[in-house]
Order: sequence, then C-alpha cells, then structure tokens
Amino acid sequence: MDHSRLDGKKTYEYVFDYCSEKILSGELRLNDKIPTERELAEEMGVSRNSVREVMHMLEITGLIECQQGSGNYVRCDPMEYMMKSVNMVMKLMQIDYVEIFHIRIGYEYAAIRLAIEVAEQEELEEMKEILLKMDQPMSSKESAKLDVEFHHKLVSASHNRMLILYNSMLDNLMDQFIENFRTKILMNKMRAEMLRRSHWAIYHALINKDLEMAIRAFDKHFRVVGDQLDKLMKNRKEQSENED
Repeated sequence: MDHSRLDGKKTYEYVFDYCSEKILSGELRLNDKIPTERELAEEMGVSRNSVREVMHMLEITGLIECQQGSGNYVRCDPMEYMMKSVNMVMKLMQIDYVEIFHIRIGYEYAAIRLAIEVAEQEELEEMKEILLKMDQPMSSKESAKLDVEFHHKLVSASHNRMLILYNSMLDNLMDQFIENFRTKILMNKMRAEMLRRSHWAIYHALINKDLEMAIRAFDKHFRVVGDQLDKLMKNRKEQSENED
C-alpha cells in the first residue's frame, strides 16, 4: 500500500472517506451496486478486512445496505441518516426540545413564505379537508394526528425537499422527547380553540396569498405551543430533580 495517500489518516478513515465521497458526490447513486470488497481493496491498495470494516460502518449510518449473497447497495435513507446524526449531536451537546422548537419555528415560517407562492390548488383543498375534520367532535389524540397531518401538508406545499425532510425529522425528535406532546396541548379546550383558529387563519392566508396574515397566524400558533412546551420542560426538570 502507498501510505502517502493516507495523509496522516488511519486506514479505516481513509477507506471510509473514499467510499463516502463516492456516494455523496453522486458517483454512486441510490440503488447502485457498490464494487466488491476485493475490487475496492485493489483500487485503494488496502486490505479486504479494512474495506469490510468500513462497509459495516456505512451500513450502520444508513448509507448502504448489505445483502448477503448479492453485494452492497447504496440505500441512503435521508431520514434515517439524518436522525442518527442529529440524535448523536443532541446527546453530545445536551440539546433539549426547546432549541429544536426554535428551529421548527424558523423552517415553518420559511415554508409558509414559499407555499404562498407555489402551493397547488389540490394541496390547499387537502389542507381544508383536514381542518374541516378537525372541526368535528373527536378526542384530543385524534385531533393531534390531524394537527400533524396539517403541518406536514403545509410544509409539503412549499415544494422544498430540505424543509420537508427537516419537518419529518424534527417531528420524530419531538416524539422522542415529549410523549404525546400535541395531545397534551389539545386536551385544554381554550388552547385547542386558539390553535384551531390559527390553523384556519393560516389556510386563508394561503388562499389569499397574504403573507402578513400568515405571519400573524403563525405567531399566535407558536406562542400557544411554546408556552405549553415551557411548562412541560419545567415539569420534566422538576421530576428529574426530585428523582435525584
């Protein structure tokens, strides 16, 4: 092996960077079959064991799928890959949901700005149908599911793939930190009514392409959610201190 190519890296780091770059650069695309361990080992001038170790690491990150008897394939599941990465960062930096909530505020404001310009009539009709369902008598749990669906439709209407990806990812993170978060918010009739009105205001803002109306509606919506989040996080902290 020509050790000058390692540039101070350990062998497995060199192999990992080499293989990752092929995937992330687009040289290897989704569902492409990856060269065999022997071929990669010869190409890089490393041992097959080093390649095998890195294939296992890439499988764990979600970048590839190893099919026994068939080979390795690029399967980069963006959600799984980002969830694992963000989860690790959150644990290392001790980031709580309040900080994630602030990110959510930012990307939903960005989503509504785009949706006002590009949302299609069919998407608007789907949002209206969700809101009409939410107006019917139902449990807070059922209403919470529709709330999630409405916000997903809203972000999807931005037609921005990164916003859509972050929306799904942060919703999953929220569920990990606060069980049944939306359900708890909607159990209070006054909060539920405020959110119901803000949802309709957001919808009408989209219909009328009125950005100012949309911003005002979002301000009210996030104020209700933020206040409840603060209470939940405070309760979690007190419970943790009592357990200690």
